[in-house]
Amino acid sequence: MKNNEQNRVNQNQKSENQVSLFNFLNKIFRTKTIELERDGTPYARGRGVKMPTIFFFTFLFLLFFQNKIAAQIFPPDFLCVRSDTLFWDIPTNPCGTFNNYEIYFSSNPTGPFSLLTTITNQGQNIYHHSNPAGDIWYYYLQSDFNCAGQAVLQSDTLNNRQPEIAILQTASINGNAIEINWLPSPSPETYGYIIFRNTALGTVSLDTIYGATSYIDNNAFPNDQSETYFVVALDECGNTSIFNDSHSTIFLTQMVAICDQAINLNWNLYDGWVSGIEKQEIWLSIDGGAPTLAAALSGTTTSYVFENALDIENYCFFIRATEMGSNLMVNSNEVCVTPDVVQKMKNLVLKNVNVLLDGSVELTWNWNSDAEIQSVEILQNNTNNAFTILNSFAAPTSLGNSDNFIDAISDPTTGKIFYKIQTTDDCDTLAFSNYGSTIHLTGTAQDDLTNFINWTAFDIKNATVEDYSIYRMVGGSVSFLETVSAGTTTYVDAVNPEKEEESNVCYFVIANAIVTLPDGSTESIESSSNIDCVEQLSNIIAPNAFAPQGRNQIFKPFIVFGETVNYRFMVYNRWGELLFETKNKSEGWNGKYKGKIQPMGAYVFHVKITQMNGRVIEEQGVFTLLR
Repeated sequence: MKNNEQNRVNQNQKSENQVSLFNFLNKIFRTKTIELERDGTPYARGRGVKMPTIFFFTFLFLLFFQNKIAAQIFPPDFLCVRSDTLFWDIPTNPCGTFNNYEIYFSSNPTGPFSLLTTITNQGQNIYHHSNPAGDIWYYYLQSDFNCAGQAVLQSDTLNNRQPEIAILQTASINGNAIEINWLPSPSPETYGYIIFRNTALGTVSLDTIYGATSYIDNNAFPNDQSETYFVVALDECGNTSIFNDSHSTIFLTQMVAICDQAINLNWNLYDGWVSGIEKQEIWLSIDGGAPTLAAALSGTTTSYVFENALDIENYCFFIRATEMGSNLMVNSNEVCVTPDVVQKMKNLVLKNVNVLLDGSVELTWNWNSDAEIQSVEILQNNTNNAFTILNSFAAPTSLGNSDNFIDAISDPTTGKIFYKIQTTDDCDTLAFSNYGSTIHLTGTAQDDLTNFINWTAFDIKNATVEDYSIYRMVGGSVSFLETVSAGTTTYVDAVNPEKEEESNVCYFVIANAIVTLPDGSTESIESSSNIDCVEQLSNIIAPNAFAPQGRNQIFKPFIVFGETVNYRFMVYNRWGELLFETKNKSEGWNGKYKGKIQPMGAYVFHVKITQMNGRVIEEQGVFTLLR
């Protein structure tokens, strides 16, 4: 009796290659059907090798090329074991007469193997091994023919258990189909694979696959639900492996949030990888373009918000998951949507606050023309805090890129005025611009015949002042004075006392600034202050000496700027005696009192005038009479 270990040692490598080649071609071209008799015992129908001529000669050629047509004793083609009954196909060995078939068995797949029985009927192709204890046995078969000196080949080694499981790897969606991939069962008796899918009626078989480890299911509903699959290994006796862990596809759904301008994505995690999911990716194509990576997510994330969606574009999403520690990937179904979202106000910028010559305030702003808004509100405050609505009006039908508003109610001469623009969209969502304020200018007349003006610094967020241009207005005529640096907010202007019209001069400044828009571009703006007029007060100027008999024979004070309603001029000597008095501005003292020239010395004058606005001005001083 030969044992399995001795036979394996005695066979040379060339014989092993030849039998492998034979078995490979035999399995490819053999056609057979296993059926069950009424007692459950399988029998074979249509057995034998059916090989087209071309493949037969190909086989002979390969044998000749490999071993120059060396003869071998082929074993029975061991098919399977069912209910402790061994099934095989009858071999063809033309080298000599038949003696028997030998069946070897062992409780260990690596041996040692012992002879179980000898089959002397050449046409017999089944054998039942009584196994009341239900032990696990491993078998292989050999043929005994009178072929002296030729190698005896062994069959595959099979056991009396069902095939081992085929491990599912991926269930990935492609369009409306799902592609299933699995690792082959390690059991050599495995003949095919049965594909199962969960349905409303339970777990049902879809198909039986031979010679492949992938399957495309065109009858699933991956766009409606997550689909769950099983794969079991099948041998030629109809034995199947147990059900392994199932794999469930990723089912992706979307919902448009019209007021958030967003697309909410939700999905279930891919189920089936024992090691778990390493990462997930969201892939996006827009308007039929090539998919690009939109987001990389963890292996536990089941939702994502795609923001800033536009209602003029078509978005298609799918999820791609990667197994932990491998490069296996699966795709979800694809969802596509052209969202009907409310376009938000996104680029609202108060660009300029400008005081016009008539004292009204003009506001200019930019915004995105595609925003869907209901109304516009002008907000105002004097302290850049707690703004209130100054005016509200319906949004224009077509926004354009910019708009403006003129505030004819507020008074920019009383101080700075702060503004903001507010919009309300179709979802009642508010959007606010940056703040901007007027430039407030004031002027003061000085005693040295100058006007001092100062103004508040340019103050519009997102804008930067470069310099200020100063203008004056006299009698309705505007003239440019000077340009000063951005850090200067004061100026002194001298007036001409010989020009009565310069008793009242008006001023304003223009800030030359650069505003930065949301897209990063810049624009030059001019922001004008309010106009403030400075009235020079009437001023009394008197000489400090005169000579009645010399060149300056009359002592008379001069009134600079301003019409007077009442005028009184008086002269006293050192003892307080009144020497001269007049109410006529054109009259002066000639140095005489009661017709006589007064002696040289110091005298006192006193002038009192009343201006048209009711203001009273008095001036007194000492002058010298020279002789």
